[in-house]
Amino acid sequence: MKKGKILKYALILCLLTVSGAAAFDKVGTTAAQFLQIGVGGRLPGMAGAGTALVQGTDALYWNPAGIVGERKMEFAAYYADWFVDLRHQFLGFTVPVGKSSAIGAFAVSLDGDDFEQTTLSFQEGNGVMVQYGDLALGAAYANKLTSRFSFGASIKYIRQEMFNESASTVAFDMGTHLDTDLPGFSIGMAMTNLGRAMTLEGRDLLTSGPEETAAEYQMSEWQLPLTFAMGIGWRVAGMTNAFRDGSMHGLTIAADGSHLNEGLTRWKAGVEYDFRQTVYLRTGKIFGHDSEDFSLGAGLRFPLGKHMFVFDFAYADMGDLGDVKRFAVGYR
Repeated sequence: MKKGKILKYALILCLLTVSGAAAFDKVGTTAAQFLQIGVGGRLPGMAGAGTALVQGTDALYWNPAGIVGERKMEFAAYYADWFVDLRHQFLGFTVPVGKSSAIGAFAVSLDGDDFEQTTLSFQEGNGVMVQYGDLALGAAYANKLTSRFSFGASIKYIRQEMFNESASTVAFDMGTHLDTDLPGFSIGMAMTNLGRAMTLEGRDLLTSGPEETAAEYQMSEWQLPLTFAMGIGWRVAGMTNAFRDGSMHGLTIAADGSHLNEGLTRWKAGVEYDFRQTVYLRTGKIFGHDSEDFSLGAGLRFPLGKHMFVFDFAYADMGDLGDVKRFAVGYR
């Protein structure tokens, strides 16, 4: 009963926080925007809906409470060609610890090829090559507090750099996962990117002031994209842990709501069909996004001895920006 009250109050607090923050939009006022790009092949194929469903290595990004769900050692890698020749990548692994805990580590990056610097004097390029990239390195821990309820948290180091300037900070993610009394029905909540603001530093900010005095440009602080997400998932049918248990045809539905401290609120809905938990087909739609609309996905899982191999693909329509294709592989 006590745990039920705590969960209820936490839910109410989260709803009040989200509704209170939704007064107006502040688009483009946060740093480390790459942290908003979803990873993996499963959830992006469902338009990002799945805070209550995600488990294993994907949970390192979406909801750290989910890393304790599979209770298996797992490794995963993900790759996507992003806009303007950028590359979005993810590596992660999780390991069960004891009877009810799990730990994990991950890396997320967004980068591209070097390009030639241009100036007012050399508008076609001056021969100096510019490097740029974003990186987040993190570690997570999750514990199954009861047979139905789990809690997880992660800490991550974030760094952005371009040429001689860089900014870095540390942030935290927290999440919960609850399996309800209704078979196959779960609830998940996550708060991600809670940390200090980022400020650019570097030698190019140094300049000459009046009478050859040294001066430095004063840079503003930029907050991280703090996000609150809440979702429900229902395993309607399937071979295990489903409302209609034992069916070789599986069906899972998910719905999420998320709020970003830029004032943006988005709603997501997704569906996943599977045959004998081997072949998967997915689709989803996102509401409240300026460019992203619907997504499609497919997956394949097959055992080889005592090991399980996972392949996932996701396609997202991003409107005028084109489309994005994501590829993910996993091993358990």
